[in-house]
Amino acid sequence: MGSDNSSNNSLLNYILEESMSKDHVIVMEKLSEPKHDEDIAAELNLKATIVRTLLNELHAKNLVEYERTKNKKTGWYTYLWKKREDKIDEFIQSYLTHKLDILNKQLQVEKQGITFACSCNRVSLEEAIETNFICPRCNETFIEFDNEKIIRKLESEIRKINKLLK
Repeated sequence: MGSDNSSNNSLLNYILEESMSKDHVIVMEKLSEPKHDEDIAAELNLKATIVRTLLNELHAKNLVEYERTKNKKTGWYTYLWKKREDKIDEFIQSYLTHKLDILNKQLQVEKQGITFACSCNRVSLEEAIETNFICPRCNETFIEFDNEKIIRKLESEIRKINKLLK
């Protein structure tokens, strides 16, 4: 992956939103410097428990880490959270590699043979023959489905990801 930090950040944001949620992106953006979970919650006007849940989910992906300190008077712990800049590239690579694998499998399936469709379903030639070309769900006749657009879209997505991985 390149060293262009802004494109890396927008790619990370896109991947976080796609694989987790927009809230994870927002919390991650608040960690441009180390912060306590309560401070992030106050900045975002959210409950601290919600922010902690989001931080813990990001922590599970190895994207953030924390330092825990105990208040001697109260016995309570506070957590200072920070981004794991060293793990972001790895996360992006791993996500894109996994997505590429899924897209390649889908493409393989699309290219395998003729498919048939009605308004509610898409099936293989074998499945269409088994039901005498009538959909058991909606009773419509299965007609041959042109999946060329789907194939082109999958190939395009695969090219984009391969470009990002280089």
